[in-house]
Amino acid sequence: MKKLVGSCLCRKVQIEVPDDFDYMGNCHCSECRKFTGSDYSSVGGLSSEKFRLTSGEDFITIYPKSEDTELAFCRNCGSSLYSRKLKTGKHNIRLGILDDIPTHKPSFHIYTGSKAPWNEITDGLKQFENGPIKS
Repeated sequence: MKKLVGSCLCRKVQIEVPDDFDYMGNCHCSECRKFTGSDYSSVGGLSSEKFRLTSGEDFITIYPKSEDTELAFCRNCGSSLYSRKLKTGKHNIRLGILDDIPTHKPSFHIYTGSKAPWNEITDGLKQFENGPIKS
């Protein structure tokens, strides 16, 4: 399995994940916009067991967003790194921190009902007004 490496802007925090995301998508919720400083956040989700921090643990600050979610960023450069879903055991990696090119690309948009008003989604990917549908 191909490995992907990623890093923050100052390269103090470095990660490694397999090129085997369970999903890749774009989140338009107001919280992701605030956390990334962008009009949406592109993420790839995978089991937390597959996530490997290779350097910079001392530079990571965790923000406990909710009972279910922790947000991680580099305290040196401010890069948004990932969210960790505590109940589902998933890491959602911000795809922008990847230094390598993943095999797949985002295939959907979520929380389009609260997207930034200037953002027009024209890529033809599946859209969900709210979060992903849980089965």
